Amino acid sequence: MLNDKSNKTEKFDIRLSPNEDAVIKQAAAIQRTSPTNFIRQQALVAAEAVIHDQNRLVVTDDQWAAIQQALSRPAKLLPNLRRKLAQSDEWDK
Repeated sequence: MLNDKSNKTEKFDIRLSPNEDAVIKQAAAIQRTSPTNFIRQQALVAAEAVIHDQNRLVVTDDQWAAIQQALSRPAKLLPNLRRKLAQSDEWDK
């Protein structure tokens, strides 16, 4: 995804302080790339990390043990839920 060089049709404008601009230009020079490519690459890495974190659930060992314990217990009978599921819905008619 980071090396997608085709179909670049969208433009993204940002405003930077002079200090931010200087820092980005220095980092881009160190990476031997343009400021635009540097910003695009870093933004994509950050965006992918945010998306990845949204799709990941991290629990402690104690929390995992509690989850395992809850999953191993027998299911409870819920009479109201059983009754509701037995009813036909309007869209089923």
